[in-house]
Amino acid sequence: MDKEIQLEEAAKIYFGRAKKAFANARQKIKKAALRESVELDLSDMGLCELPQELFAFKKLEKLVLDDNKIAYIPEEITELKNLRHLSIKGNGIMVLPKNLSKLKKLERLYVGYNTISKLPDSICDLQKLKMLNAASNLLTALPKNIGNLKSLLKLSLHDNMVASLPKSIGDLKKLKELILDNNSLKSVPATLANLRNLEELVLSGNELKSIPKEFSGFKKLNELLLDENQLKTLPPSLAKCQSLSIIGIFGNPIKNIPKELANIVSSD
Repeated sequence: MDKEIQLEEAAKIYFGRAKKAFANARQKIKKAALRESVELDLSDMGLCELPQELFAFKKLEKLVLDDNKIAYIPEEITELKNLRHLSIKGNGIMVLPKNLSKLKKLERLYVGYNTISKLPDSICDLQKLKMLNAASNLLTALPKNIGNLKSLLKLSLHDNMVASLPKSIGDLKKLKELILDNNSLKSVPATLANLRNLEELVLSGNELKSIPKEFSGFKKLNELLLDENQLKTLPPSLAKCQSLSIIGIFGNPIKNIPKELANIVSSD
């Protein structure tokens, strides 16, 4: 009986806090709307769900919902047509809205540190998206048309379970940073070498056994991190990457480093 009473008390406290958080969020939304603000930060409030008043806030350009207890983002969020920045990091979100493509002005999308297992195909239609961070989720693959994100500058996918990359990833012509460490990649497509503006490529903590010889075509690549893989050798042709200043190979069974790469390889 004592245990049942304890559980009831714990439930009362939980729902009491959730109710208070919801009321505080509604108040904050109301004040921001009266000021005609274009930014709203509801992070770290203990929110379990989003107030309906939020979706009437049509002028909103930046919305931050980080570090709450939100498990579900309703489709109504796509009614915020002026959103340029959306961050929902550190919640318990499993699924993203299917119609994200309606947020045509979106430039920055941060959905990391949730439990998302799949990115909706509609995400590939966000033509103005420059930053996409979906790190530390449960992703095993990417949408096959990810290459349609023509404005993308940075893609962060570290700490997922991505096992393969679609060939279209080579169509991200403006991409400067591609972060893929701590996934399950056994190989990477040669089309990555088409990313002529890429400056940083992080592939550490995967299961790579080889690097495509086409990587010699990188024009602006400065940093190539390959630590903690299963590489036994590196293609000497990487020396053709004139901007390359560091290649990380710590934790690989590489015995002989090509002399052409001796000055830029780091095994520490």
